[in-house]
Amino acid sequence: MRHLIPSLRSEARAAGRLWVIAIGLQLAALVAISGCSSTPKRPVLADAQFKERIEADDVEMAKTFQHSIPKVLHRVEERSRAEGPDGPIVNFLALSGGGDYGAFGAGFLVGWGKAPGGRPDFDAVTGVSTGALLAPFAYVGTDEACLTVETFYRNPKKDWTEERGLLYFMPSNPSFMTIPGLTRDLDGVIDAKFVEQMANQSRAGKLLAVSATDLDLGRQRFWEVGVEAEAASASGNLDRVHKILLASAAIPAVFPPMPINDSIYCDGGVTANVFLRLDTRSPRGFLQQWFKTHPNEPLPRVRYWIIVNNQLAHIPKTVQMKWPEVAGPALEVAIRSATISEIRFLAAQADYVNAKYNADVQVMVVAIPDTWRPPVPGDFQQATMDSLADLGRKMGEDPASWMIWAQPEKRTASAEK
Repeated sequence: MRHLIPSLRSEARAAGRLWVIAIGLQLAALVAISGCSSTPKRPVLADAQFKERIEADDVEMAKTFQHSIPKVLHRVEERSRAEGPDGPIVNFLALSGGGDYGAFGAGFLVGWGKAPGGRPDFDAVTGVSTGALLAPFAYVGTDEACLTVETFYRNPKKDWTEERGLLYFMPSNPSFMTIPGLTRDLDGVIDAKFVEQMANQSRAGKLLAVSATDLDLGRQRFWEVGVEAEAASASGNLDRVHKILLASAAIPAVFPPMPINDSIYCDGGVTANVFLRLDTRSPRGFLQQWFKTHPNEPLPRVRYWIIVNNQLAHIPKTVQMKWPEVAGPALEVAIRSATISEIRFLAAQADYVNAKYNADVQVMVVAIPDTWRPPVPGDFQQATMDSLADLGRKMGEDPASWMIWAQPEKRTASAEK
């Protein structure tokens, strides 16, 4: 365009008239395009149909829950018999959302393997958003798996996200961006061989749960991805496993929502950025199920490990009075506040259980230090993701990185495994 500048200057008046015409044509085109869409229109349901959907969803979720908790209990029982009178330590890992900051969690998993005692053999792993992409590798739990996901996060490709052309912002589009490269590379690392490794962990009694947000029903939805991996490995069709992980990571409006069955799903962080529950009064929860099946035995020692792929404090910055600049920080503050509240609630539940049942439940949290700053601006920048992965490795190797948010009063402030 630079070579056109002299001629435009010499014909300013004519150019001005052309710009008026061009703008008018563009506005007319925008009006026309806004009424059209290449995306098929979804059928609009009546209240009675939504009621049926909700009831069916409740039944399916209850079945998943009723299968998941006994599965973990059976695993703990088997370990109790093998590990003697002191019993096992039950380890739950939760990986939060955080977009490209998931590189921190990837590096932390690698470093944790080099810490004294190494990574625990997790009985259950949960993931939300970028944490959902990390979770299968933590679930498989080998050094090779953790290195694989760290390499994935250290090497973002330019086509991981692509704008939908000049009119990416039009309301007829399902999102601003498409994710061709991210989909391709995720399919590459979670291949048939890796899904079989996931299936083996599920057969061994371990739980892998990933959550997303059902946009139609406005509620959290979770899947037992270990069981999904067993089915995928048997059939050879990995599509559903990939869809579930991408659904959890689908940032609203930025990434396309993911259709699964009759619903469309977006980022699990919208409903819960840390997917981990203690459910002290729920008859289907781990606690009450343990007391039901072991009425005369104490609760086993429980460790909740939470990796927050973000900072717990907001990085201060001057926000200009323009809606694109206001929307981002506002969403960040909302999700961060909700994340901290979720962890505090879990910690409060753990304190209650410890006091009421003389139990030994700890809640351990690690996050990106508030003093860290990204080396370059922008999302999915390799320099930033390398910096976070390096930081994660360093902190993962050091047990002192963990913050204790709940523990029995009688015990010292140490991160036992």
